Amino acid sequence: MVNTSKHPNITLYTYSEVVEFSGLPGKYKIKIKKHPRFIDEKKCTGCALCTTKCPIKVPNEFDRGIGERGAIYIPFPQAVPKYAVIDRSVCIECKNCERICPAEAVNFDQDAEIVDITVGAIIIATGYDEYPIITSNEYRYGVYPDVITQIELERMLSPIGPTEGHVYRISDGTIPKNVAIIQCVGSRSLRGNKYCSAVCCNVALKNAQLLKQEYPDVQITIFYIDIRTTDKGNEEYFRKIREQGINFIKGKPGDIKLNKNGTLRLYFDYTMLDDVAYMDFDLVVLSTGMIPSKGTEEITKIIGLSTGPNGFLSEIHGCLSPQETKNTGIYICGCASGPKNIPYSVSSALAAASKASTLLSHDVISQELIIAEVDENLCMGCHRCEKLCEYDAIKVDEEEIARVDELKCKGCGVCVTSCPARAIDLKYYREKQFKEEIKGIGAVFPQSKKESAAIKDN
Repeated sequence: MVNTSKHPNITLYTYSEVVEFSGLPGKYKIKIKKHPRFIDEKKCTGCALCTTKCPIKVPNEFDRGIGERGAIYIPFPQAVPKYAVIDRSVCIECKNCERICPAEAVNFDQDAEIVDITVGAIIIATGYDEYPIITSNEYRYGVYPDVITQIELERMLSPIGPTEGHVYRISDGTIPKNVAIIQCVGSRSLRGNKYCSAVCCNVALKNAQLLKQEYPDVQITIFYIDIRTTDKGNEEYFRKIREQGINFIKGKPGDIKLNKNGTLRLYFDYTMLDDVAYMDFDLVVLSTGMIPSKGTEEITKIIGLSTGPNGFLSEIHGCLSPQETKNTGIYICGCASGPKNIPYSVSSALAAASKASTLLSHDVISQELIIAEVDENLCMGCHRCEKLCEYDAIKVDEEEIARVDELKCKGCGVCVTSCPARAIDLKYYREKQFKEEIKGIGAVFPQSKKESAAIKDN
């Protein structure tokens, strides 16, 4: 991230969002809104002195609410660029930060800024969000403080996290002796997401190992439907974890209750024994699934991309064109197109960058000539073609005539078959051409004068 910020050919717009999109491939026009930090970026040195004098304390989003931050804060220690930001929704304007800042970088009068840029290609990498388990209260998450998610456990295990790498029970601050990890929370379920989130199994194995290294005497039990460790070396890693004394129970927990002594009683379906059982734990960790990020939903509306049934961005073809979208010059990578682990996200990002550089390395964009054309005399402006076109390549104008964007059209022919007035044809595959070709196939061409005479007699 630091190298990216220092690269002469890269301009970072952080704390910003895309608000408008227009243009054609090779010349896309983007309007970016830079939200006010109320910090002068040219003056701020990232010393974080201002954050130490803020009297306000609110839950830290980066630490998933386990830690706290002030009204003025740096999002996380490795933030790039490392500038402070003021949350005006909780700020009481005591001006402590302004008085103590040695660089005089605090500016409460800062306003939002609109930046217009023109780009040749776009790569969308909007990431993912965590399954919103707080809304469903599964396993009493949000009710019992000692029921946490994997991301919250990761923040606790981090040396720079809110607990400096130590894991405690949220309720009383004691070290847990028995820990349960529940897999597929919000994934592979008709009540949540039907799909597998791909990375949860390996994340659970990794965090279980880290927890075992920190506290060798802790008893860890992982409840699973299936352990899916498909990538290189992951199955071997799974075997290694089992050898460290971590228990695996094939069964889906159903309910959880709080005991009088503060422990959590977990009821589960013991698949191997075909029985229902229960166990008591000090801490329960939920491996929540991945869902499309809020940014994915927003960019879909702004740019006009298509999404699959799960809400992730759709590619043209999952095998042949996994990074390309229906719009030429717009590519997707990482979890914007579906759940992925880090190696897969990196490889898809490299592929998207390669696609973008290939497009930008040419002065002229090559376009397939097999595209739709509209007979204006026949078109009655019914909008049927416009509704069915997956590429947004055909629009009905004010004159109630369908117009084709030749750069967006992929020649799929859906509009041709849907037109009730037969006003649309594909260039080089027009209906008249097909009729003549069929006539040609059915015609008989005599090979000699005798064959010709025989045909006449018949």
